[in-house]
Amino acid sequence: MDVGIFGAGLVGLSLAGLFDRAGHTVFIASRHLDHLSKTVADRGFRRTRAAEAEEVAESATMLVGAVEWSQLETLAKELPPLDGKIWIDPANPLAREADGSVTVLSTDGRPSSAVVADLVPKTQLVKAFNGFTAPMYRSGPLTSLGRIVAPIAGDHPAALCRVAELIKTTGFVPIVIGNIDDSVVLQPGGALRMLSIPMIAP
Repeated sequence: MDVGIFGAGLVGLSLAGLFDRAGHTVFIASRHLDHLSKTVADRGFRRTRAAEAEEVAESATMLVGAVEWSQLETLAKELPPLDGKIWIDPANPLAREADGSVTVLSTDGRPSSAVVADLVPKTQLVKAFNGFTAPMYRSGPLTSLGRIVAPIAGDHPAALCRVAELIKTTGFVPIVIGNIDDSVVLQPGGALRMLSIPMIAP
């Protein structure tokens, strides 16, 4: 599969590594391409290439919006037409303050993914990966109890199937929890985010 990632922070680079190790072709965009190219090389990614955002959008059928919540609207405005693309949404409505604290932002009672879907209206959006932590990316899907579950949600069955297939190749276990309205349980403060440990498939 070809996967395009916007954003080279913790989430973007972690997902690039996950997909790269699974054998997928990955295009990742950042405003600092020279630095990103060095980072990709230093991390030993074999199938990942740093590229301009427009090239990422055009080169992959599955796109990941791995930028900060505050940057999503600007990113969406800069992209070429995305008709028919799958948009994987790992974004959480959070703001990081200068003192390091994190504030949960209001979405006016709407699921955060519904807000994102409005920004990329020609895509088929799937909520995924927004509950993953850095240790989960590093340690992988296996635990002593079984494999870690990766919940996903969306309104487009075909897109859900494609993202589920992508997740399976990484070793995690996809589970569809519902549509975009149901994805609120994956957001900060949502029922599935309140669990003390990730869901495990024995």
